[in-house]
Amino acid sequence: MSLLYQQYQEVLKSIPNRIEWGSSELYKERYGQFVFKNIPIKQKFIDHPGFIVSYGEWTIPKEVKVPVDNPQNTFKLMFELEGYSCFTDSKAKQQIEVPQDCFNLIYVPKAKGYLKYKTNRKVVEVIFDEAYFTQLVQDKLPVLLPFIELIKKRKTGTLFSQAKVISIEMHQLLLMILQNDIHPDLKQVYLETKIIELLLLSVQESLERVVAPLENVKSMSDADKLLHIKTWIDNHFLQEITFSMLSQRFYINEYKLKKYFKKYYHSSLIRYIRDLRFEYAYQLLASQKFSVNKVAELLHYEYPQHFTIAFKKKFNIAPSVLIQKKKSLT
Repeated sequence: MSLLYQQYQEVLKSIPNRIEWGSSELYKERYGQFVFKNIPIKQKFIDHPGFIVSYGEWTIPKEVKVPVDNPQNTFKLMFELEGYSCFTDSKAKQQIEVPQDCFNLIYVPKAKGYLKYKTNRKVVEVIFDEAYFTQLVQDKLPVLLPFIELIKKRKTGTLFSQAKVISIEMHQLLLMILQNDIHPDLKQVYLETKIIELLLLSVQESLERVVAPLENVKSMSDADKLLHIKTWIDNHFLQEITFSMLSQRFYINEYKLKKYFKKYYHSSLIRYIRDLRFEYAYQLLASQKFSVNKVAELLHYEYPQHFTIAFKKKFNIAPSVLIQKKKSLT
């Protein structure tokens, strides 16, 4: 981890309040505020022998370009929760863009170019030690071995040609990592387990790019189609979902879709999706990592006040009150 610690040494020195969980020098958590190229940042770092997890809130009132000339290699799994970032590599003549709600696995050797940010950001980054990641892939994730070739060749590259949307499972894992509410003696193993889960989900996304749609879906019974529809919704409920889209995707007419979904699952399709979204919204707000406006946006509300009314009607508590209540308990 020497290269990582060298790279972040100056940043960590500038953080005034250090909180250590457990006595090990290999595992620490630090909070603080600092300024990066005139950009105010609130930051949380969690150190592990093989990687650093970073959660940052960046205040960017207008679009800005930041020159980069980093002698160290940059190797990270990046989740752009809010905002937008784009790195232009002046050597490789390549752009790496990560829009809001998207992620990518990124490798840039000795980055030289510039970063562009458009608006305020909330971002989680898992910055890997190269030796640790290489060993991890060889032992547990051989499907990522082609990515290791980028490292060996010192070649800029990403897992996906275009950043992928952060899935529900990934959001949940990120929340668990940032909350990290576990006994100090277990934290190092716990953190590594969750990071491996994130990588597995990333690999799954990578494999899904080349897996063909289910070929025999047309010949399925209506009951089997409904089961597949429910499973798909359980994993994609934050997407825009329409009866027409589901009907075309799963070869079932809209009348049957509405009728039999309610028959088999004792809820209308619209209510089922709505309940999934609001249960997830409750988790996000209770984590205190997401604003009411952001959660309203995730649930496709144009106006946050409409989300607030619906949330209070379902849970008998306003979103802002829930956040304050959780804060008072921490």
